[in-house]
Amino acid sequence: MNLFNIISICTFALAQFTLAQLSNFDEWEHERIQLDDVSIHFRYHGEGPPILLVHGFPQHSLTWHTIGPILAQNYTVIAPDIRGCGDSALPFSKNYTAAAAGTDLKAILDYLNITSTYVFAHDKGVGLATSLAIEHPSVVEAIILAEYALPGYGYPTQVTSSSLYQNWQLAFFAVPDAAEFFIQGREKQMLSWYFFHASYSGTAALSEDHLQRYTNEISKPGFLRSGMEYFAAAWDDEAYFTSVFGSGKRLQMPLLVLGGEASFSPVTLLEEIWSQISDDFVAEAIPKAGHWIGDENPIWTGKRALQFFGRAGQISSINLSYLKDRVTLQGGIV
Repeated sequence: MNLFNIISICTFALAQFTLAQLSNFDEWEHERIQLDDVSIHFRYHGEGPPILLVHGFPQHSLTWHTIGPILAQNYTVIAPDIRGCGDSALPFSKNYTAAAAGTDLKAILDYLNITSTYVFAHDKGVGLATSLAIEHPSVVEAIILAEYALPGYGYPTQVTSSSLYQNWQLAFFAVPDAAEFFIQGREKQMLSWYFFHASYSGTAALSEDHLQRYTNEISKPGFLRSGMEYFAAAWDDEAYFTSVFGSGKRLQMPLLVLGGEASFSPVTLLEEIWSQISDDFVAEAIPKAGHWIGDENPIWTGKRALQFFGRAGQISSINLSYLKDRVTLQGGIV
């Protein structure tokens, strides 16, 4: 065995040992809040300044099962299921625009009396987090946005034949009736191909257990459709974001933009896209990762997030232990 293989094995063992010593995401505390339009579920763990984690589709808060515990070593980490995903409910309004779903994030912060937070978003969650940062810039101290381009700023609302292989889901999912008809009953097959196609490491990117858990969530009545609606909302999102950034407005907080090397890269592409959104940002590629950053390279990503937030402006620590065994709802959930 050569030296390179020995070093690789030792590094892998150390990474596994490090993750093994962290909190178990499945044992994090649960909380639920009832809003006018929807019931929102979130998990939380740790003590320190707050970090709000925002997932995308087809995942839910389980997205953060590795990165979340890394951050929870030094922070209070809050990981919601966005409306229509995971253990949150379907909204009465059926509104899945970034602006509408972004208000749920602010509602969570208000519920927890958080006036300043760090934010880390992935995939479709980037739109929601950006909306939060636009509407409430004093609340978001620093933000990480991974594996997404905003509609109007790099997100292709018109998919040509030359880009169809890479962006097939953007076109297919944007027609919810057709997507739901062809996927329903085949959710696991679709997800298996989706995770493989957008990965760096192929079928090793996701465990069978997590594949089944994601399948279970989108197989619930109405939840596959809700995921498609986030894609169908791209045109409304484009109108929203271009009305903001097209006027010359920029995000006001430090921004770290991340893309998996096998997905959103090279860095020059990220820089071109996000220079229209922020004047204070750094773009970097996540090594040995595709779209699924929490499953393919969580150690690098978690450490980079700790470094970025550690250098950002300081915010007050919070302790959410008061929520345990506290009654917060009045009756059934929607």
